[in-house]
Amino acid sequence: MKMDRRLILLKIAGLGGLERYVELRTRDLGRNLSVSQQSASIYLRELEDSGHIERIKKKSGGRVRITAEGVEELRALLEELRSILEKGHPIHVRGQITEGLGEGAYYMSQRGYIEQIEEKFGFTPYRGTLNVKLRKEHTPVLDLLKRGPGIVIEEFSSGDRTFGRCLCYPCTVEGIRAVVMAPVRSIHRDSVELISEKRLRDLLLEEENAELNLFILYPAYEGNEKLDFDEFR
Repeated sequence: MKMDRRLILLKIAGLGGLERYVELRTRDLGRNLSVSQQSASIYLRELEDSGHIERIKKKSGGRVRITAEGVEELRALLEELRSILEKGHPIHVRGQITEGLGEGAYYMSQRGYIEQIEEKFGFTPYRGTLNVKLRKEHTPVLDLLKRGPGIVIEEFSSGDRTFGRCLCYPCTVEGIRAVVMAPVRSIHRDSVELISEKRLRDLLLEEENAELNLFILYPAYEGNEKLDFDEFR
């Protein structure tokens, strides 16, 4: 498989190669990229031929620096990453409605959750959640959601109990707007919990035994939670 030249440029930049010549041994580069020393040598030669780096050659590698062309390549990568990580994009997953543990109504009746949801999403949540069990191949999304970035519902205390921090993501489920709640500490390993201003189970009654389509905004920041999902139905 051909190595993405931007990955090699990132490695060189991390060594300081944006501002000066840096020592780079092909053996070390190969080990870092999990390729052979010979492959690493070929990649460096290709970057040199394309004008992305300059080299002062030695038998085992030499000194390298990134040229203006290489900097522009890295800038393009930065813009590409920004378009994904700052604007957000919809992640499509599929799953089926499943019975939860019956705790959704209790949690959604807590003022600490209600007030923060009202503030951040502009609606009063129905006092309950909808559990959707994801297809097996989609369960890695749960780890992604727990890591964030997501819209934060902060930890709070009520009486003698503390309610945990939660990361939230706007979504649609079969075209209905909702919010995925991903508690930082959760026993769920294969399902997501959805909240909405209405009882989702009633709206999705005809989908009870069918697979549902969810489009989840990731990453989510305050300010991009109003992304128009209509085109992703």
